[in-house]
Amino acid sequence: MNAIGKAVNDLRYKIPNEILKQAFQEKTYGWKDSPVSIEEHIVNRVVKQRVLKDCDIVGGSEVFIPLGNLVPERPNSYTTVYHIPKTLTQGRSITSLLSVGVMSQSMADAFFANANIKQCTITPSMTAAQSMLDSYMPIPAVSVADLQLIGENSVMIRNAANLIISGYLRCIVASDSELSHIQIRSYIHFSKLVELAVKSFIYNELIIQIDMAELSGGRELGKFKEIVESYADAEQMYQEFLEMTWAKVEFMNDQITMSRHLKLMMGSAR
Repeated sequence: MNAIGKAVNDLRYKIPNEILKQAFQEKTYGWKDSPVSIEEHIVNRVVKQRVLKDCDIVGGSEVFIPLGNLVPERPNSYTTVYHIPKTLTQGRSITSLLSVGVMSQSMADAFFANANIKQCTITPSMTAAQSMLDSYMPIPAVSVADLQLIGENSVMIRNAANLIISGYLRCIVASDSELSHIQIRSYIHFSKLVELAVKSFIYNELIIQIDMAELSGGRELGKFKEIVESYADAEQMYQEFLEMTWAKVEFMNDQITMSRHLKLMMGSAR
């Protein structure tokens, strides 16, 4: 079971089934229509339409895309445009741009400590001395961050000379439809996110219908109304959980981003 399947299955234990039916089940079917399960309605109307899109806004997966084999467009001497095929992004769309390296990753590694030193001569003292010397050297310009996403997987690099021949693009791509990058220990957090999104949907879908039923039919809906009204703050809770908790969970589930963060905290020589 993936993260979405786990989250939808957990709803049965958090929201009464009659409320789920009232909010999601189709009231009528055409003679050609085949009935759709409540779970499928939840996935289509809440998870795909809202939750996954919000997850892409606060998270995603960091990837490195080689540019050496792509043919760029150059409107002028300081602007370059690359059209990234989805074969290089695992079939996903680019949601955020981070930087473009002006050389390949292997070439950039040559600038760092010990890149040109034989392994047999590396000692802790040599590493410390090299780090001290590197701190006095100017930082080489190996990347460009003045980027703009101008279309579907189309990247414009501005204010940079046309020197990008074998570079790479560092960017964030959207999650796949199954959230396969989410580790199993994070399923509980995603389940909570979906729960709040579904409760918010139920409240907006049913609260007016409940009042109309009372006005037109004069009926008291009792516990049904009480439970739906308890979801009044679900939208606010969803927004807070998305920004304060799920954004951090997404960050820690992205191995490349998390590893880069730890290296920046600890220093390149460690």
